Amino acid sequence: MNKELIRSSRPLFPKNDIDQVLRGIQEVLESGQFRNGKNVAVFERMVAQYVGVNSAVAFDSDSSAFETALRYFGIDGGEVVVCTNSFISVPNSVVAAGGKVVFADINADTLSMDSVSLRQNITAKTRGIIITHIAGFPNPELKEIMEVCSKHDLFILEDATHAIGASVNGRKVGTFGDAAIFAFTPTKVITTGEGGMLVTNDAELAEFSKLYSFYGSGPGKTNFVNLGRHMVLPELSAVLGIHQLKRLEEFITRRNEIAEIYDETLNKMGAMRTIVCPVGYRSSYYKYPLILDPEVNKAEFTRRLLEEFAVETGNIFYPPCHLQGVYKKVGACTYGSLSTAEEVLSRTITLPMHAALSNEEINRVLDAMSQLAKT
Repeated sequence: MNKELIRSSRPLFPKNDIDQVLRGIQEVLESGQFRNGKNVAVFERMVAQYVGVNSAVAFDSDSSAFETALRYFGIDGGEVVVCTNSFISVPNSVVAAGGKVVFADINADTLSMDSVSLRQNITAKTRGIIITHIAGFPNPELKEIMEVCSKHDLFILEDATHAIGASVNGRKVGTFGDAAIFAFTPTKVITTGEGGMLVTNDAELAEFSKLYSFYGSGPGKTNFVNLGRHMVLPELSAVLGIHQLKRLEEFITRRNEIAEIYDETLNKMGAMRTIVCPVGYRSSYYKYPLILDPEVNKAEFTRRLLEEFAVETGNIFYPPCHLQGVYKKVGACTYGSLSTAEEVLSRTITLPMHAALSNEEINRVLDAMSQLAKT
């Protein structure tokens, strides 16, 4: 392999942004205020304004934000329905907050939570659901899922860790549930290095989140009125977030351009199918999923892409959560069949997708896919 590796994901900091970030970091270093400072406050206001909500609370990770929201909802002893096609941090947060996980299956065409499976998994113990906008695609069954939750008086927590900037008919993801969680890890659409954000229109939840994320603090600096942990986003991370958020629309536009180029060629190629974004929906294209035909050997296909063509691929997510060893240990409750996820996700890969991807690299990816599809 003599070609330069085309990475499946990577962050992008244009040169001008790097200069500004370094100046911002220098200011933090000179001030000596590494937490609870102006940068975190600015970043929170920017995210809230961008999404269109009243409050945003920054965290050191999306896991911390999930756990905090779930503790606010009071799930101890209750059940929370989670799509099995989610990152492991989502069900883990339910367990950490004292709840039991119930895994729902996916729709084979969208890779997102199936509303029929959701209905089948609601019991008298169900407190709420976490709906994952997988790969940056808003769940196409969002309306049906919201109706089910309203009927059963269940909270909705949006797992928007893939989907900042995604929208449905102009309405941003993160505004459909009681709260939503974004993630800013290095592979995401924008990054703070590590970090997460809870957004909500619930003032009590926002206040609870601020207090819980700093040891359960009360008035002043030394009064602690509730159990809590240290989960705050550092000032240095917020500096990165401020400049990344300014680029978000630019990044999403580029990701959608890449997806259109992929779609046009791959849909004619055979041996695979793409995920269709419904009319009126905008995906942030955190990932570009591709479902291989059953006769294609996934392991061999991805091995050859890497070794012969220097094209890195990924998954979302396999094995799915209910097949992970940890959930055999903690005794997650699962109902009905999750066979769709098991079968479809075993054939799903993701192609390189990031704003730094060049047209030359895109053509290399498509040329590699074309050669392998013929064999």
